[in-house]
This record gives sequence, structure tokens and C-alpha cells, in this order.
Amino acid sequence: MTPNELHAATLYQQSGEELLTASVVNAQLRGKVIVTLSDRMAPHRLEWVEQSLLHAEDAAAMLPRMMPAETSYLAAEFYRRFPEETASLGPAGQQLENLRRLYPAEVSWERLSRDFGVPHPTLARTNARELLNVKPFPFFGAYSSRLFGESWESSNLYWARLVDEMGYSPVALNVLVPELTRHMIAKIFATDLEDWPAMLRAMQETGVEFRQGKIASIPATTNSSVSERTVRDATAQ
Repeated sequence: MTPNELHAATLYQQSGEELLTASVVNAQLRGKVIVTLSDRMAPHRLEWVEQSLLHAEDAAAMLPRMMPAETSYLAAEFYRRFPEETASLGPAGQQLENLRRLYPAEVSWERLSRDFGVPHPTLARTNARELLNVKPFPFFGAYSSRLFGESWESSNLYWARLVDEMGYSPVALNVLVPELTRHMIAKIFATDLEDWPAMLRAMQETGVEFRQGKIASIPATTNSSVSERTVRDATAQ
């Protein structure tokens, strides 16, 4: 994994958040955002997003409750469907587009899917890592628990963004992800069997504690000169 790819995982999430924020004041953009998310969200959650985007205050409260897999999917799929929407690009979206132009193989959605995805032995009949971008499955006991678990695809994307924003090199994921995941699991407290937000809360609380130094970490490393150059070049384009 390269520093460009790690940073792209951050930019996909940030770009999706920018699209959601921009759609509050742009009805045409909002319609395209909702259409794009309709393939990724359950109907009741999609309706909640659509209603939240009608008011800036509601949208701001909604963003922390969006899953990383949702915002990443929105950015990737939106610009695949609507490549002409360059005016809708925010700072993260512009930087992502520049990276995709300069290093297409490293920051493509297919590459991120392979490196930040999860195995889907039940859904896809394979243990290969992949982001399937399917709607979350409900939990109703027995066999469904596999589907429930395999349709949660946000953790690796969130850890990647956390590591990138804190200045660690990609190799640090090998040490940090298992440790962060253990802390996340210990924090999960669901109010019902289908409480997806409980997993999101546990993940975000773990991230906050890691940023605050409450979870043991490894010494932060600066990016290599190559990484600094590529990110700087993409920002300057």
C-alpha cells in the first residue's frame, strides 16, 4: 500500500461529506446525491438523509452519523455517474481528482476496494477483500448474522483515515488496526439487534481516544519524500 492510496481513503470520505454539505443549498445536486445513495442505503435511512439535507443545521448533525463506507461510496459512484459535475467538487474532491489523474492505478476505487474491503464468504462466496457496497442486512438470528457482519464495511476505511490524518505511514495499519478493533469491540453497546449506529459510535469513540493518546500507539512517522511530493503536487494542481 502506498501513501497515495492511504490518503485517497481519507479523500473519498471527505469528498462524500462535501457533496452532502453542498447539496443543502443545491436542489439539483441534492437529487443526484439521493439517487446515488439509494443503491447503498435502506429506505428509512435514505429518507432520513434526504430530510436532513433540507436544512443546514440538520445536515451538520447528520454528517457524524454517516458511515465511512457510505460517504466513500457516494464520492466514488457520484463522479462515475456524473463526471460533468466538476463544479460540485470541494477541496477534498479536487485533490482526489488530481490524485486520480496523476496516479490512477494507486487511488482507483477498485484498488481501495481490494485493500480496505472485507471478506464476504457468504455474500460473494470468496474470502478476497472487497467493498461490495450493499445495503446493510438486518439481523434476525442464525444465518442472518453472517450477512449482518459481512455488510459492515466501514471499519477499515475509518482506520485508514485516522492513520492518515495523524501522520502515520501505511505500514502502521498492520499494528494499529488490530489494536483499534479490539478497543472498538469492547465499546459496542447496542440497544437492539439491528443497532448499526452502535458500531459507528464505538468506532468513533475509539478514534477519539486514539487521537487523545488514551490508546497506546507507535511513534508517528512522517511520510516519505515521495509521499510528500505526490500529495503536494496533487494539492497544487
